[in-house]
Amino acid sequence: MHISRRIDIVRLASLRHVIQEWSQESSGTLLARVWQRSPAMEPIYQRPGDYDLEHEGDDEDIEFYIRILDRWRPRRVMELAAGSGRVTIPLACAAVPAGVEVVGLEREGPMLDEALRKCAALADGERRCVSFVTGDMRDWRAPDPFDLVIAPCSSLAHLLTLDDQIAAWRCAFENLTNGGRFVVDLTMPNLPAYADSMQTPPRTFVEVDVDARDPKSGARLLRYKTTQYRPHEQRAEIRFLYDKFPDPNQVDRYVSDFDSHVYYPRELELLFRLTGFSVEAWFGDYAMRRLRASSRQLIAVGIKAVAA
Repeated sequence: MHISRRIDIVRLASLRHVIQEWSQESSGTLLARVWQRSPAMEPIYQRPGDYDLEHEGDDEDIEFYIRILDRWRPRRVMELAAGSGRVTIPLACAAVPAGVEVVGLEREGPMLDEALRKCAALADGERRCVSFVTGDMRDWRAPDPFDLVIAPCSSLAHLLTLDDQIAAWRCAFENLTNGGRFVVDLTMPNLPAYADSMQTPPRTFVEVDVDARDPKSGARLLRYKTTQYRPHEQRAEIRFLYDKFPDPNQVDRYVSDFDSHVYYPRELELLFRLTGFSVEAWFGDYAMRRLRASSRQLIAVGIKAVAA
């Protein structure tokens, strides 16, 4: 369950105090651990089980991509930054009757291991339609081109520099068939939150945005989020603070830093044009409604022109 309410709080300086408090043991049998940021990857990507739990019930985007398969009927599909296979695997399962091949590209070992574990549990027909490869969205090469490349869940927001963004768009272009499509799925900029963080003195709110429970183990995961906007870099510094309760008497606490590039529609169009695409469609949500000022999603579809 996702919760949009805000806890009326906190100036920037107090965020450090919140994190320090989390690192201390609480009374009774409550245990607390704060994971330090890994130079290799964010802590949440070392915990594929928690990643899946924080996305428990998120299926609107999966349904969107299944509709895309039905509309465009690609034969080969690549998902960039596929993670634990949250989108890749159900997409492949839905594509079994049409014989579509779905490939997930992922660079982080724990996430890739979890995706492969899930694949091993699939039925034979489903397993034949899905595979995973190790790679980076900025420099991957496939032996055979794809008809469709997708980048769900704001994965392209991890690319903080213009060079990395251009590299990712060019990789998608080069690995597509003529007439192939590149679907970029991002969230619309949260201008009210950015404006709060730019006040003098600056303010940031702690937002409880995930409250999920594992349907098998009963473990509960709470995710808190703070956002600070750096307009001169067009970057949102997002801090995810996690409380996981394996049982009522124990809590596992950690912080995952997520510096996110903030994309705007005109910028996306320039990236598509620069790398050889033309923009075929814009969507403002997973129901494929048009992009508008109130849209929460920013979804663009670029098409690789058919060679003359």
